[in-house]
Parts: sequence; C-alpha cells; structure tokens
Amino acid sequence: MVAECVGGGTLEFPIALGRAPDAAKQRRGDARTPEGDYRISGPAQTSRFHRFLPIDYPSRADAERGLAEGRIGRADYRAIIDAHDRGVPPPQQTNLGGHLGFHGEGARWHGWLDLDWTQGCIALRDEDIDQLVDLAPPGTPVRILP
Repeated sequence: MVAECVGGGTLEFPIALGRAPDAAKQRRGDARTPEGDYRISGPAQTSRFHRFLPIDYPSRADAERGLAEGRIGRADYRAIIDAHDRGVPPPQQTNLGGHLGFHGEGARWHGWLDLDWTQGCIALRDEDIDQLVDLAPPGTPVRILP
C-alpha cells in the first residue's frame, strides 16, 4: 500500500499498516487500513505513537458503500455526508470505524515497520511523521492506494 499527498510531489516512507492489510477497511474493529481519497482532517496531536495526523475517514465513498452494503443505516450515512458538506471531520463512532490517520511508532513499536501492527492507521518512523506533519496541513488531500 502507498500513501501519497495529492497535488504536490509524492513522498515515500517505510510504513506499517493495519493487522489485516489484504483488503480495504470495511467496519470498526477489522484492523484494515482504508483505501481511497481522503484529506488531513485536523492538526497533528501528541499521542503514545509520538504524533497522530488524522484523516477524514469515513469518506463519502465509504459511506455510500457502507449504506449500499447494509453496514450503516441512513442516519449514520446522512451524518457522514453532512459532516463532509460542512468541512468538518465525519463521525468517528459509526460501524465503519474511525480515529484513523498517520502516526509514528512511539516507544513500543520503534523499529517494527516491517510488521503490520496498527488497528487500521498508517504508521511511519517518528522522524517521518514529523516531516509529514510539517508538509501536510489540515485540508491536504491524501490518496491511499492498495
């Protein structure tokens, strides 16, 4: 899987993905990483994984698939679409999951980027997440590809 900032140059870093990297995220708790077009949805936050840079998952496309496949109801679908229309982060507690983005390794996982260990996020070395935070302010488009 590759994550790239859309529009500018492509940055490449060693990454670790969700524990089930064989397919795109479908629901909360599936340990898969989302695939598709997203945006950085807020400023970086300090975390136990050094720093966390959130994305606006679930996207409109995720919501449409989730509704069509019966993984979310109309109320959750509408809440996700409304949030995107208003330019605010979508609800994070639906059956599609949430609280996803880019983060560092932190002390526990330092040196473990050759193992997929996240719950659906994209992990980078601490120095690489610092660089990404400096180059990708909120609103930056991000494409996550298989």
